Amino acid sequence: MSEDASAQSLLRQLFSIPLEDNRHLVYAPLKRLAFIANGALVNRLYDLTVRTADELKAETVPSELRFLADLDFFTPASLPDDDLPGNQTRYDAVILFLTNQCNLQCTYCYARAGEYESRSMPWEIAQAGIDHVLREMDRNGATHFTLGFHGGGEPTMNWPVLTRAVAYTRQETDRRGWGLSVSGSFNGYWSETVRRTIIDTFTDLSLSFDGLPEIQSRQRPARGNEGSAERVIDTLRALDEAEMPYGIRMTVTRQSVDRLPESIEFICRHFRPRTIQVEPVFPQGRAMDEAIIDRPERFIEAFIDSYDLAAAAEINLFYSGARLEALTRRFCLAPTRALVLTPEGDVTTCFEIYSRRHPHCERFFVGQYQPDAGFVIDEEKLHRHFARTVDRLPYCEACFCKWHCAGDCAAKTFAEDNGGFQSSERCRINCELTKYLLLKRIQESPGSIWLGTSIQPEESHE
Repeated sequence: MSEDASAQSLLRQLFSIPLEDNRHLVYAPLKRLAFIANGALVNRLYDLTVRTADELKAETVPSELRFLADLDFFTPASLPDDDLPGNQTRYDAVILFLTNQCNLQCTYCYARAGEYESRSMPWEIAQAGIDHVLREMDRNGATHFTLGFHGGGEPTMNWPVLTRAVAYTRQETDRRGWGLSVSGSFNGYWSETVRRTIIDTFTDLSLSFDGLPEIQSRQRPARGNEGSAERVIDTLRALDEAEMPYGIRMTVTRQSVDRLPESIEFICRHFRPRTIQVEPVFPQGRAMDEAIIDRPERFIEAFIDSYDLAAAAEINLFYSGARLEALTRRFCLAPTRALVLTPEGDVTTCFEIYSRRHPHCERFFVGQYQPDAGFVIDEEKLHRHFARTVDRLPYCEACFCKWHCAGDCAAKTFAEDNGGFQSSERCRINCELTKYLLLKRIQESPGSIWLGTSIQPEESHE
């Protein structure tokens, strides 16, 4: 790389984000380095950044800035490795969408669960999916299998196939001497029998729960508009008593956003989840007719007001578009790591594209189970999903959080009218909450300079 090219590469990796009172957040995401500077220092850093390598020898850097030179601040960093070596799938997980039925009738359900003709995955498709991933793992040398449940309904509504899938997968992984994780996303509106079986056989899970009992019962009523809070609270208490690892997934609507801190405080006072994921409702399914958060500022403010409440209880409060711990080219590894199956046996590359009724199913469905042939995959379609990395998204080019949100969820940024991806209303939330988390880390860091570490994302269940 020439010296001019090196300087240009470095400039694209450094960001100055204006704050109040002539202060700026200086951030080098690929170096995991952030600090606060005044305008004069920002200008000085720019002058140093555009110099040649020879001019930037340590002895020419002002003494007060040599600590940055020692941290390689003035040299370009390598881009994150792609999470898809060889541009091929490396399956070690199967995610089963067992049914489109549900025992709740959430006001914002993205799949309108329970409104359409019942679809439940037969054992034949579930077993075929498990066996397919087992064979893939035999080939790629993986030794830890993940069995997950998700989809456009409550997985426990197809109880015989769920329990059979868990038993069968455990039998097959034990026979091979492999590790096994059994997880899923559920509503927790369970009988005692279901609750006890889940606790005894799963390794972890995500439970949807919207906080204060009155909010939970209003936004997530049981069939017949009965309140759901009491039974789900019983499930949360049982999980705590069993010391089972779990996270809570909260959906925030226009009606509940201003009470988010109260809901977080309620959860932290009564339950012990490891994480609480908070997401603004997305305009899809029943939420197309339901009130939606129309001003991102309300969600941003409510999240910030809630963050320290959760931290004080040693619970990680997070939102999927603001994740400082991730440094990646891809928002989600579902297309590359997980075989995700709908009840009819379609292979989907997104947890939220749940059936052929979804308007984007043609884009996100890449294969189908055929009894005589197994899973027939459209490789061209699949590789189009592989090609969606943040360094190929024009709307992300100049954004300081691009290596964290990685262009955000594909389903939420896909634009049918132009056949591609575009920024969404979530972009402002992503940027503002990423900035807030950076400022928190700087405040908590020795010398007011944050030096972080990074991890790679797993499949997103957002």
